Amino acid sequence: MGKVRHSASAENDLLEAWLYVAEESIGAADRLLDRIDAEARTLLQQPKMGRARDELAVGLRSWPTSTPYILFYFADTDGIMIARVLHHARDVPAIGDWPAH
Repeated sequence: MGKVRHSASAENDLLEAWLYVAEESIGAADRLLDRIDAEARTLLQQPKMGRARDELAVGLRSWPTSTPYILFYFADTDGIMIARVLHHARDVPAIGDWPAH
């Protein structure tokens, strides 16, 4: 089985999500990141199960987590590389900042 890797943008997204939730509850913020991480690891078993998002970047896929966040990732022979972790309410096409794979 491969590995889950994170781009710098994805790491920043996760930090921002944690900081936002931690304003109310550090425990809830920790649980949020744990759930997102668990779902990212699940994608390793079937990395093609996410929706193809070639309109945003060639080879990009997305997976809605059980949280309000969506994983945007690239699948390759080494596993998956999480490009971004964005709240579902974001205007995703307007982001335009997709790490190269």
